[in-house]
Amino acid sequence: MAQAISTHSITSELTARINSFVSDLYTRWHQHAQYRRTLDELQSLSARELDDLGIGRSELMAIAHESAYGK
Repeated sequence: MAQAISTHSITSELTARINSFVSDLYTRWHQHAQYRRTLDELQSLSARELDDLGIGRSELMAIAHESAYGK
């Protein structure tokens, strides 16, 4: 009986770790997708539009990163 409990415990732990890994992977994928969308939109703006917003082209990656991942 101790064998069955031990095997069940290991299986449950492995399942939890796999679920956590998949969840983390899913979250990171969505964050990266948000980063790419934001960066693509910012890069599509003209120099004049960026000037109106007070943003320089050199800041675009940092802005997209903060949008997706936070500070």
